[in-house]
Amino acid sequence: MKIKLVSIESGIGAVGFRRIASIIKEIESATEIYFIPTDNLYSLKSHLFPSQIKSLNKNELINISKHLADSDLIAFSSMTASSKYVEKISEYIKKINPATYIIWGGIHPTLYPNESLKYVDAICVGEGEIPIKQFIKKYLKGKNFTDTPNFWFKEKNFIKQNPSLPLIDPKLLSQFPLPYNGLDCSIYDIKQHQFRQFNKYDYTTYNGLLYRTLWTLGCPFNCAYCANDSFIKIDPGYRKLRFPNVNHIINEIKQAIKVHPYIRTIAFYDDNFVALPLPIIQKFCQKYKKEIDLPFVVFGFHPNLVDKEKIRLLAKAGMNRTRMGIQSGAQNTLKFFNRPTTIEKIIESTTILANAAIKYRMIPPAYDIISDIPIESNKDIYETLQLIHRLKKPFTLTVFSLRIFPKTQLYGYVQKNPVLKRYFKNSSYLDTRMTFNNILLYLLATFEIPNFIFKKLSKFAIHPKNRTKEYPTLFNVVKIIYLTKRGIDHLSHFDFSTITGKWIFYVWKIRYQLIEKKLRF
Repeated sequence: MKIKLVSIESGIGAVGFRRIASIIKEIESATEIYFIPTDNLYSLKSHLFPSQIKSLNKNELINISKHLADSDLIAFSSMTASSKYVEKISEYIKKINPATYIIWGGIHPTLYPNESLKYVDAICVGEGEIPIKQFIKKYLKGKNFTDTPNFWFKEKNFIKQNPSLPLIDPKLLSQFPLPYNGLDCSIYDIKQHQFRQFNKYDYTTYNGLLYRTLWTLGCPFNCAYCANDSFIKIDPGYRKLRFPNVNHIINEIKQAIKVHPYIRTIAFYDDNFVALPLPIIQKFCQKYKKEIDLPFVVFGFHPNLVDKEKIRLLAKAGMNRTRMGIQSGAQNTLKFFNRPTTIEKIIESTTILANAAIKYRMIPPAYDIISDIPIESNKDIYETLQLIHRLKKPFTLTVFSLRIFPKTQLYGYVQKNPVLKRYFKNSSYLDTRMTFNNILLYLLATFEIPNFIFKKLSKFAIHPKNRTKEYPTLFNVVKIIYLTKRGIDHLSHFDFSTITGKWIFYVWKIRYQLIEKKLRF
């Protein structure tokens, strides 16, 4: 049996896919793994020119399909943004080889099961680690696999929907094999228009010197714009924080570094890393410092959960930067987003992070802000600008343009208010509008602006004539200055984790050789 696993998404991070891949390869070692990066989300080009991100064209999708079609079984993984590629590739594969059995897992089929099943033979919804193991074992032995839990099967005249298993018990998470991080896989090369062997340069092209991972599952919050709200509707258990033990995450990082020795920073993309109990964080910090001792970044901060003692422990263990979602400084907008926090709590949490950055010589913390919100009043916009102006330095901002994800509360709101649909684009959330409000956001993230100047600039930003007017030249100049400042912040801390590209591998290698030479003498 020839089995091919295929990840289609922006980049090669594919954290969930890599967990599933390791489970399947443990059963059938000859399983082939493919990565199809639709674009490079973390490249400088994506930040500078988000509106120019190209899509895979028809010829490329046909090339991909021809290569995959000689399989007995193909398993796709994708999020909604990449679902159109899975749909087209599946259609082409079925035309080339109707006997190929295609299954699809990941966030998109979980949220859109009926739509997804139109293009494939079966889908896996929810957490797939246990179901996929059962499915593959039955498939390889030629047994009936249509009773596999969490799976929906397209039969001749009906859809067979099997019940889902309970969410994975935290103890069981520690028993799963470590995520797949090998080099024995293939990647689709857009320049060569074909698949080829994955190599170390591909890793640094998409990830730089960063290793991206998730330790925890679940989030207690259900923000209106977040897909977690959809999962909570499926199973309230998604509110609960679940995670493997400390040894498991430490061993995962060790394994990744062994395969990719150029990894210099570890990035935790958890929704709420800081929600981990204090004793767990204490144990993690002790083992991490002793056994890994590399800088790491934590993106999972919520203003309601920032704790001074946890920040202290993490900073001493090697945390060199943080990122937290503020989203807005207007209480009305926070309510609209279902963000149960207060302006006072935001100020308190950002002050803790700023003080930590100063005390432990960290890269300035980054705060997420959602912009281009059509329902906001001038007062709401001003309150956000005012809050950011008040925040204690140092900090920077990550400005996102509002995008609507299917099956979220916000999606439901827009469906009931069709007039708002025209405000939203199906493009990168980095593609912010070139309004003066966004220009001022980038300025506030870059400079300390005196009060009297801020008042004039903010008044100009919310003026009815200027609110929707765009200033492309000024916007691009300010954004380049903003990105330059962020780059300097990293370089001044000898942090190269945000730089992607083949060449960054050589920077690491030269630095490594110089250090080795120095140690020998």
